[in-house]
Amino acid sequence: MSAIPEPQRERLDTLGGLMSATAIFVGLLGLTNLNLSISGTHLEMRPFRVGVAAVVLALLAAGIGGRHRGLAGVAVAIAGASWLAGMIIAVIVERPIF
Repeated sequence: MSAIPEPQRERLDTLGGLMSATAIFVGLLGLTNLNLSISGTHLEMRPFRVGVAAVVLALLAAGIGGRHRGLAGVAVAIAGASWLAGMIIAVIVERPIF
């Protein structure tokens, strides 16, 4: 018998899946190293800031586990690889890392 009731476990599984998908998206954003300017607000997708956030989010999703643990594993791999590739690209093209 599980200590967590089924409806609450389903909510955690859903949250873990959403966190995994978000980590993949944010990791790929960090890889691109975009500079966005919207209505005078300047947003920079620096690889260190965005990549670390994506990896932490993916690790939290993996810690939740549940039915989306495969997706969480993929999210950890993609976020980590995107962080590394984004850092390498930023160094090669001499763009700011932080």
